[in-house]
Amino acid sequence: MKSGRQRREEIRRKRLERAKRIADGLQGGARRPAIGMAGVEPADTALLARHNNTVGLLPGVYADKIFVCRDCGEEQVWTAKQQKWWHEVRLGSIFSTAVRCLPCRRIRRTQRGQPGAHLLGERVAHLRALGARRPDAAARAEVEDALVDKRWGLRTVAIATLGAWGEDADIARLQALLAEHAEGGHWGDWSHQARRATFKALAVCLPDADAVWALEEYLDGDEAWPLHEMLQRQPPAFWEQAITAEFRRDEPARLARPCAVLAGVRVDPERRARWRQRFASHPSLRIQGWLAYAWPESTGRPGRG
Repeated sequence: MKSGRQRREEIRRKRLERAKRIADGLQGGARRPAIGMAGVEPADTALLARHNNTVGLLPGVYADKIFVCRDCGEEQVWTAKQQKWWHEVRLGSIFSTAVRCLPCRRIRRTQRGQPGAHLLGERVAHLRALGARRPDAAARAEVEDALVDKRWGLRTVAIATLGAWGEDADIARLQALLAEHAEGGHWGDWSHQARRATFKALAVCLPDADAVWALEEYLDGDEAWPLHEMLQRQPPAFWEQAITAEFRRDEPARLARPCAVLAGVRVDPERRARWRQRFASHPSLRIQGWLAYAWPESTGRPGRG
């Protein structure tokens, strides 16, 4: 009588053979495996289209795939049924794939429950806890160390910790980080992510005395969007001067940005109507689009709820 381990190994070998036959058929010129074959499942393309942002073709079927387990190094099979469950029940990205076999996943889950098994998570939690108390030299040294860590997530948490402290030295350090990544980089690279995280940290600690600086950063790029709540706290006199200066400059890309902020500034109805009318009179379609979003009453179109 075969043991459970022997039966599992036999199932694994049969799945590998089946997956290899499917792969050989595709290499032989077949467009895709036929529905009804062993190791093939139909895909719900309508469901996949709703939950995956892609311009590429979505799969019409799932077929058994061979992969090498990242931990044990053994060839394994990600079955068509497992793929269908992952992509259509758990709604995992269509670009994701299996990297570990079931036994190795079970071992990994067990290890995560042991002290020290998830060092990165523990370090992140520690950094966040530092932000809840007054910093000392040791805490600042830890944050500086995290700011140059190879892992972006840890750097982002360190930036947020500086914002939570919010002292003059921390604000200066955050502004220095912006200067280090002044080019902004491309979407998805570290410079871009660093600027987004830094503006988010500054939004919770920047004093009103820095409102002019904050406005200039906000008008210059999308990354500074988190500053809009701080800018909404500024008095009407601040905004009268800013609006006049921006209309004199007359760069639609910049001039459109105050619309979303001004909609949340506390001001008397007469002044608000005057501001709204001034932006509504500008011929730029970009500005009209922002008005439709922020001040729907100025265009007659639906805006923010």
